[in-house]
Amino acid sequence: MKHLVAQLALYLTNGLIAHVPSHSLRRAWYERVVGVSIGRRTSVLMGLHIEVRGRPRPGRPAITIGDHTVVNGGCHLDGRGGLSIGDNVSVSPGVWILTDEHDINDPDFPEVLSPVRIDDYAFIGSKAMILPGVTIGRGAVVGAGAVVTKSVAPFEVVGGIPARTIGRRNSEPRYELDYRPAFE
Repeated sequence: MKHLVAQLALYLTNGLIAHVPSHSLRRAWYERVVGVSIGRRTSVLMGLHIEVRGRPRPGRPAITIGDHTVVNGGCHLDGRGGLSIGDNVSVSPGVWILTDEHDINDPDFPEVLSPVRIDDYAFIGSKAMILPGVTIGRGAVVGAGAVVTKSVAPFEVVGGIPARTIGRRNSEPRYELDYRPAFE
């Protein structure tokens, strides 16, 4: 019965709540029902798809999002293996962050969970994909459409498939994101 309730909550989260044009209502649902930790002045826009295995507890990873971060519409956040997004992170529309994969070389095809961490001031471009076990360093930039298979060093700029270094940010970020949509 617990499993059925958890599945229903996730179905309502992604099928209904994600499309409600009230940021306050969506945020309250994500925090209270799903167990996502969302920081101060953080915006989570419409169309978000969340993957979790019930509310967080010891041994069950969660999704945590820091202060002044923006997660744009159409993103997919997989928290089954643990997902941590820092402060002042900009996650552009259509980004996929995965923490779950399968061992294709094992005959039983087991699930393999690996956490993803995105540090403060990172910028993730539209439709980028971040694969399990990756850390995106402080101030790093992931170009639009990139597929990140390996961790990205602080202030490094990566792009392509698979993502490779294409540059570096040349100054320490000090901005504070404060995007507060009325209906998004």
